[in-house]
Amino acid sequence: MNELLPALYDHLEPVAVRIASRAAALEPVDAQRAYLVGVARQIVDHGSFRAEPPSLVTPPGLEGTLGWFKLLDSHLEDFVTGRMEAAEIIAQGGGRLWETFQAHDLVCAVFGHGVARALSPMLPGADVLELGTGTGGTTRRMAADLPAANRVVLSDLRQSFLDRVAAELPGVALETTIVDINQPQPELGQFDLIFSTNCIHVAKDLPVTLGWIRRCLKPGGALVLGEGSHYAIDVPSPVSLVLSLFNGWWDVPTSPARPQPGFLLPDHWFAAFEAAGYRHASMERWTDGRRTFGGVYWAFA
Repeated sequence: MNELLPALYDHLEPVAVRIASRAAALEPVDAQRAYLVGVARQIVDHGSFRAEPPSLVTPPGLEGTLGWFKLLDSHLEDFVTGRMEAAEIIAQGGGRLWETFQAHDLVCAVFGHGVARALSPMLPGADVLELGTGTGGTTRRMAADLPAANRVVLSDLRQSFLDRVAAELPGVALETTIVDINQPQPELGQFDLIFSTNCIHVAKDLPVTLGWIRRCLKPGGALVLGEGSHYAIDVPSPVSLVLSLFNGWWDVPTSPARPQPGFLLPDHWFAAFEAAGYRHASMERWTDGRRTFGGVYWAFA
């Protein structure tokens, strides 16, 4: 599936360039809008994004991402100048667009596929925890394999998300629980496998979050993450423009170990794993040379 990413992003970049060119000329009214404008100026100044799509036909599987870009495009000036709030734009997309983006759009679904593929041979007899189940894009892809697990705990900040996903997993030894990844929760117990897809990068203090996750793993247990990436240290992912609407993305504290909000680069993940005491970290890296898209990470307690 990762072989599709270069072609998909070739179609996203011209949309991002068009929006970024307008946003770069605007004066933001607060820190959230300043993040969006800063990303836009990076895109424009770097000059590496495609300005034209590679073909007139947009490949299927980008409906969710392009839906969010369309909303931002329509309301860009009103948002950046403070005449419209991010919540108003997000509400226009609603839960249906968010689920399409997270669970079905290929630029997101590729990570769920990668995590599910990595976990499949490790599930029989395992105690398993998912962090940030969300709309269930990864979990549903594991439905045929999860009954082999000993215990499966799904977690999120919204019980409604968990209830919907749990209803689609008959025959699984399933529990649900509310978990905030910014709050250590040792009462969860210990697990053989902990996994998450495009969630842990929103941690406000990544060393703290990775530390308590490691303590929730049994000795030798594995953390498996599917995580996107910025293209490079000075080139943001184009989806940063639309994700700037969401709290928890643009406002994550930065540091020398994490120089940008949002996605981390692979080198930053490996440094974070080492600092948190994980062993034998590795990844399936998805890149086309010019751009890093992310991949699937393994790290062991």
